[in-house]
Amino acid sequence: MSTRALAVLAAAASMVMACASSPDDSYTPRVAVLGLDRVSYEAMVHPVVERQCGSVDCHGKLPRGMRVYGEGGLRLGTTVGKTTSEEAQATYVSIVGLEPEKTSELTARTPRSAADAYDLLLLAKPLTRERHRGGLSLRMGEPAEQCISSWLLGTVDANACSSALPRP
Repeated sequence: MSTRALAVLAAAASMVMACASSPDDSYTPRVAVLGLDRVSYEAMVHPVVERQCGSVDCHGKLPRGMRVYGEGGLRLGTTVGKTTSEEAQATYVSIVGLEPEKTSELTARTPRSAADAYDLLLLAKPLTRERHRGGLSLRMGEPAEQCISSWLLGTVDANACSSALPRP
């Protein structure tokens, strides 16, 4: 093999090694998506997302692209007990960070299209419109799906969110 071929091979190998590094979990991206209400998310939608997706065998662990923080799985720091506001907000940031441009496009539309909301990974995967390792975890028309989709469309269906949770 020529010296030039070896140099090209060495350069290619070093680029592959550079790309194979571990993700930097200390980096917090600044994602601004207008129109998705953080307050209603925390109060009404997060408990549903946490219940549907937040177990340790689902999105309640670090390797997942979308991370759900809360009582049943992934915790912030040394948190114990009930889900904190910070955990709900960390999950909100994780959701928004999945597809910030596509989510911004949806929230900028008036009126918002339900069809476009179902194209977002937050709904497309659990409805199995796209491949989802966890399989079907939401069904069209059920309260959990109505709660999440209504939030994405700009008006949270509080009754659906409440119905999606077990009675105390």
